[in-house]
Amino acid sequence: MSPFYARAILWGLNKIPVTVNQVAAASQKGDGRIEEVDQPEPGSPEWQQQQQQIAEQQAQQLLKEFDQQEAAQKDPQPKDSANGTTSESTDKAQNVPSLAETLAKLQDDYLQDSSQVQKQSANAASNHTDSNQPAKQNIAKKLNKNQAHVIVVLGGGLGRDAMHNIVVNAYTRMRLEKAVRQKQHNPLPILLSGVEAPYMQNWLKAHQVDARLMENRSMNTCENTRFSALLLQKKGGAPRVELITDAYHMPRARRLFAMNGIDTIPVVAPLPNAPTRWKPSKSNLMHSRRATYEAIASIRDLWFGETNCREVP
Repeated sequence: MSPFYARAILWGLNKIPVTVNQVAAASQKGDGRIEEVDQPEPGSPEWQQQQQQIAEQQAQQLLKEFDQQEAAQKDPQPKDSANGTTSESTDKAQNVPSLAETLAKLQDDYLQDSSQVQKQSANAASNHTDSNQPAKQNIAKKLNKNQAHVIVVLGGGLGRDAMHNIVVNAYTRMRLEKAVRQKQHNPLPILLSGVEAPYMQNWLKAHQVDARLMENRSMNTCENTRFSALLLQKKGGAPRVELITDAYHMPRARRLFAMNGIDTIPVVAPLPNAPTRWKPSKSNLMHSRRATYEAIASIRDLWFGETNCREVP
């Protein structure tokens, strides 16, 4: 197979325009800070449980301080030369609240916080925005307009090892190797996209890299981009990402990300077998197949739209 066939198709694929949907982009107005740990929504049962744990920790801390103060009162103190009383101990005793008063205050504070849950839930977004607006503006000024917020790695399939365990295939492995090198160059959070994500995470952990963002529901490229965009929106928004996939897949993936409001910086991962430069070779067959598949898929998307793409995970 001649290498010129795949190169010609790749040239044509890269001519397809990539235009970010500005309506969808409004939901990705992030400041570069991606929340890698899920936080409970204010007012939810998880949030109430978290607040109760915080109140209990505060109560334990106050009890500890109360015990320390009570023990200090029992220690002998220097007596006042005038009246023979321990004036310092007397002053402390007057200032130390009783145990019942301390616990009652904590209970009242918790009940008062719980009664305001609905109000906090309604105003959480606006209050958070107002209170952090100066900090966000400072961060936005520091961010370069071409800087990405996340490294997105698209899954390329799975296979089996010699022990018949499910592992990433050669296509996915090459993308993960590129992600490891890219993270060393630009230490951004990594998002793994595709049903392959758990196995991709296993491979990364074996190479001392941890990806805390995983989208493991998508079954095709359209779902990769849609579900990844939804996840990033929930994590704070990422208007621009570094996208890792192979060269033939990159144009279509970039276009679909743009339709979901995310601009992409292409980071091309190699395929398992490099093509020859001039003469025909069997190693070029993989490239020809990939090029043909992506050309057909791109024509299908342009003519008929994304027909096999779920709206939500």
